[in-house]
Amino acid sequence: MLQIDLSIIIPVYNAVPLLERCLNSIFIQTTQYSYEVILVDDGSTDNSVEVIKARPERNIVLHQQSNAGPAAARNKGMELAKGKYVAFIDADDYWNDGYIEQTVQFLEEHVRCVAVSVGCKSISFGNPPCYCPAFVNDNSKISAFVIDDFFTYWAEHCVPGTCSTTIRTDVAKASGGMRRDLRITEDYEYWLYLSTFGKWGFIPKILYVSDGGIVTQKQGHVKKDIERARKSPDMADFEKRIIKRITEVDAKNYIKVRGRVSRVLVYSHVITGRFSLGRKEALCYGEHFPKDKIGILMNIAKYTAFTWWCLAYMLRWREYHR
Repeated sequence: MLQIDLSIIIPVYNAVPLLERCLNSIFIQTTQYSYEVILVDDGSTDNSVEVIKARPERNIVLHQQSNAGPAAARNKGMELAKGKYVAFIDADDYWNDGYIEQTVQFLEEHVRCVAVSVGCKSISFGNPPCYCPAFVNDNSKISAFVIDDFFTYWAEHCVPGTCSTTIRTDVAKASGGMRRDLRITEDYEYWLYLSTFGKWGFIPKILYVSDGGIVTQKQGHVKKDIERARKSPDMADFEKRIIKRITEVDAKNYIKVRGRVSRVLVYSHVITGRFSLGRKEALCYGEHFPKDKIGILMNIAKYTAFTWWCLAYMLRWREYHR
């Protein structure tokens, strides 16, 4: 039996509005490589399973399970994967043509790389498109490259993204997969951890598009995001398996990573009412927060309980009324 080149894993939870678009973006790809599409239904209560079963393609694998979160769904997909490489995509996003061909070809040609990522365009209602990393756009002419210092690169660009990365399956499985106990920032943790297994490549072309939030926000996903934020870990818990694998040289570059991640976690602590924990973490890691508006405000407010509480209540109110 010939080995499949790529296993594409899609966690599915009440995904009817955009699921067909996601699948179509995969099946219209122009590629010489073989692939399978593994859809892990994570306890959907809509007609997602019926939509999947109605598809005519024969390289679809459907697995159904009780709701356990996106990390558990992706891990199950990795367990089922038969491809040499594996990639994730969310059911409300899509790939541009070329994603499969270019990411698989890159890994075929760069054997020391454990993974490769592509550029992302994020679209939100009423705003201009946002590109990640910021130096790419729809007409980028930059050639693909191997990232020299992953931690520094990640801290600056927050790349890769969950749906813009293709990984060697043997490495993905050897790593143990995503942490099921993390219901927020599980993707950050996994990419940072996975980067300790080898080099990472980047293809500076927009091959992944995220605009599902326009629809999912209307479905109450803002409330769901807040519920996930209630389970956000502190920084020590987040980084416990990463720290064990980094070298002394990497540790110096990891400081900025810690700052970016802790800023996200502190925000989650604040909007879910854990003000004291948020301030404690800000005092500990705030020096290396990104210099965005919220990061700057947190660093100004953290020195007294009163100013921190004022900022925390304002951020929490804003989150619940957006």
